[in-house]
Amino acid sequence: MRVNSIKIITIFLILFSNQSIAQKDLQFINATYESSIQTVQINRLGSAVEDALAPPVTQVNRRGLVLSFDDLREDADYYYVYFIHCNADWSPSRIRPNMYLNAYNEFEIASFEFSAEAKQMYVNYSIELPAFKASGNYLAVVYRDKDKEDIVLSRRFYVFEEKVKAGLKITRSTNPGNQRTHQRFEVTLNYAELNAVDPKTQFKVNVRQNQRDDYTAFELPTTFIDQNSKLIRYQNFGEQNEFPGTNEFRNFDLGTVTFNGRNIQDVKVQRNEVFAELRTDQPLADTYLQQLDINGQFYIRDLEGRAGSNTAEYIRTNLKLEYPETNEKVFVIGAFNNWRTSKDFEMIFNRSSELYEIELLVKQGWYNYTYVTSGVNTQEIDGTFFDTENFYEAFVYFRTMGGRGDQLVGYVTNAFNTRR
Repeated sequence: MRVNSIKIITIFLILFSNQSIAQKDLQFINATYESSIQTVQINRLGSAVEDALAPPVTQVNRRGLVLSFDDLREDADYYYVYFIHCNADWSPSRIRPNMYLNAYNEFEIASFEFSAEAKQMYVNYSIELPAFKASGNYLAVVYRDKDKEDIVLSRRFYVFEEKVKAGLKITRSTNPGNQRTHQRFEVTLNYAELNAVDPKTQFKVNVRQNQRDDYTAFELPTTFIDQNSKLIRYQNFGEQNEFPGTNEFRNFDLGTVTFNGRNIQDVKVQRNEVFAELRTDQPLADTYLQQLDINGQFYIRDLEGRAGSNTAEYIRTNLKLEYPETNEKVFVIGAFNNWRTSKDFEMIFNRSSELYEIELLVKQGWYNYTYVTSGVNTQEIDGTFFDTENFYEAFVYFRTMGGRGDQLVGYVTNAFNTRR
């Protein structure tokens, strides 16, 4: 009897341990929770390159955004998505689903295609997002088999309504030490259409650069309020209203595997896998790289295939950087990895070649990227310049007195230093 009891307890502990390991804690960020989930995007509906590069922003009571991702497994699965309304700081609001959706908050992702022609087998899933009747920040959460605990990805997007008139201005830093390297932003808004009792606390303004969550200024401090004219200005002269200009992004083109695209040194097939090697990068440091880029984004394209979504190859891509070995960590980042300086994107110094190296698994397409370090000056490899072309967005939030969450009542963009 004692032996049987021990066996039962042992089995229970093993099962409990496996459940603990498999447990997935939802993060209110762009994240994947399984390694087989790749190339997650929320794009504007359309087939043009501009649609793939546009920020995931739409208006209330309108459709127009598409969520897509790949599962690098051979068999299709049953995936569903639900949506969470969030506040300006991406904490969940108290607004209930029936207040922002006209349907039950569970949508089956019924559109999927098996990969064709690609050596790496995968299934491409997509779903057009529904219309939302409440403005604000939203998190899309994809899960398997109607089990909301079995999360596979989470992705941010925005739904706005035009209830304020907002302006976004970009200028040179007012700090003499940053005038060559930083860009300063100012936001003004007119809220004549809203009844704001306490505008200083009811309004919140966030500004971000190049769709980067790591380059987002949250809840800017107000510097001027005129309640008679219904005017607010956010013109702080401190660093809170500045971003490093960074440099123009590096890029590589894997739109084809039959010849070497831009910045590609070699492409080859081995063991039924495709490998690509980029040309060795040099640090830019004090050199401004004046070239057209796509502001750190990427888009999928397969020049030989009929539709990149399910014909594009997954390619093991090797990046190399000629840079002296340092105690600081070196990362490669871009929209392709959600700008994450995590272990998966840390470059390793190869003492034989005296190069920093990393291998990435990416889907065929055009990619922007940059190198950063973990030091105080994260831009020491690629530099930072006021002259850089950057894309800015300002999000204006408002909460009614006693309201359940922040509404996104204004949205404005500024393509600064554009040369297109």
